[in-house]
Amino acid sequence: MKKTKFILSLCLCASMVASAAGYKDGIEYFKADQFDNAKDILLRNIGSITPAEKSISYYYLGAIDLRNGDKAAAKANFDNGMAADAKCAYNYVGLGELDLRNGNVKSAEDLFKKAQSFNKKNAEISVMIARAYYNADPVKYTKEIDKYLNKARKDSKLQEPSIYIFEGDMLMDQKQVGDAAGKYENAIYYDAGNSEGYVKYANAYFQVNPDYAVQKLEELKAKQPTSALAQRELAEKYYENNQWRKASDQYGEYIQNPNHFPEDKARYSVLLYYGENYEPSLAIAQELLANDPDNFLMNRMLMLNLAALDRNEEANAAAQKFFGLKGYFTGNDYVTYSNVLNKLGKPDEGIAVIEKGAEALADNASMLQTLSNTYYAAKRYLDAAKAYDRYLATKGEDVSGTDLFTGAGRYLSAAATADSTMNPMEIAQNGIAYVDKALENQPNNSSLLRRRAQLLLVGNGNEMNQAAADAYIKLIELLDLNPDGKNASSPNNDIDYYKNAYLMLGVYFDGINDKDNAVKYFSLYYELDPNNAAIAKYLGKDVATQE
Repeated sequence: MKKTKFILSLCLCASMVASAAGYKDGIEYFKADQFDNAKDILLRNIGSITPAEKSISYYYLGAIDLRNGDKAAAKANFDNGMAADAKCAYNYVGLGELDLRNGNVKSAEDLFKKAQSFNKKNAEISVMIARAYYNADPVKYTKEIDKYLNKARKDSKLQEPSIYIFEGDMLMDQKQVGDAAGKYENAIYYDAGNSEGYVKYANAYFQVNPDYAVQKLEELKAKQPTSALAQRELAEKYYENNQWRKASDQYGEYIQNPNHFPEDKARYSVLLYYGENYEPSLAIAQELLANDPDNFLMNRMLMLNLAALDRNEEANAAAQKFFGLKGYFTGNDYVTYSNVLNKLGKPDEGIAVIEKGAEALADNASMLQTLSNTYYAAKRYLDAAKAYDRYLATKGEDVSGTDLFTGAGRYLSAAATADSTMNPMEIAQNGIAYVDKALENQPNNSSLLRRRAQLLLVGNGNEMNQAAADAYIKLIELLDLNPDGKNASSPNNDIDYYKNAYLMLGVYFDGINDKDNAVKYFSLYYELDPNNAAIAKYLGKDVATQE
């Protein structure tokens, strides 16, 4: 049974004439369970439609009131609908549901009979009545729900799409998502233009197969290219599925629809920004801010777009305004503002912004990592190491070997640059603790062993001692397990690690007057690098090639 919502309504409200697009969009939003959006559009269009259309609009407005628990407003809207067109069955159903909720069962039954009197075999009205009982009390009125659903099935020969929509909704209430999706698909089968079925199917199926859910909405959009609901839902699903370019393009089309919402235009600005379309994103932000100067999101987009366009003086002014508003600031907000200040030659102010962000987002791993990186870039190595400690603390059990290696590197830099008021070994021990923890899972990692040796070296004021020597000897033992370790043509060679270890051990043994071992390690170094003049001289050899 192929038919559109408009033709369905024609059967129920005899005096209806051609429907306005906005009016239909409001109904579609209602049936897709987007009640606030439906109310907005219905009210936006109610002054420019026919009495029959007003009658149906008032029904949906009353139904929204019922869902919000405002019975008085619901009755007023249903009464207005009756006044606009007394032959429209919808408002009788609405008043009947209101009576059910008020305990007036007999009155409700009379109103339902009146609704059916306009077309005794109209299956959609039977489904609406079943839904009214369900909304009032799905347990108490199980018998009545089954009665009216069975009537709808019989009168439509199982081809009424609203039957399957209602069955799907009941299954969704029971968290039976897969079965519900199947019902919504049945509704689409019997009404190829059933936007309600498409949208509810996509919402139910999106978590299981997002690409297929998007495909169904693309089908709906192809069938109803001017439908605000179809346009918006497709744009939203592109967005949720991380299809940024398609989401941006679809939003661009959708906001040309007179029934778009202001917040959708704001979303479009965001999508344009992430698609690196900064000028049009900025233009939308400026347009919306002209009417709402304290709009938090649009002030963010103003700052972000100006920063991306390197209009840094303007971006700085926009950031000052933005951070003066109340709202949740993201790590990207702080980083962007800091970068702007750095470009303006104000690095200390940039660091202060990152510090403020790390304070506000104390449990945000990314923000704390950024703080550490910022300190490191400013050569505040000990601060960088301590910030990295905080970053790793947020990761809990998810700390990786790479994280620990980097943390040890932070302390290596801090120990190597320690001033006279600091104890470099105390600093280095923090890095060694990170290395030792990483070695528990990667005992044969040469990078970790080398870093441990380096930490022992800088902790001793860059002077070799027995502990550092032992660490380098252990590193060499591991390197010797690699058959390609000294093969310069192999991509897996460890020549740089070997040279560092041989050099430091040669220096160590020479320093303690153990000439035999000093010659041993300097000779091993010379085999790998005969061009080193200092080593060649120590060994009494010629430099192989002088440059």
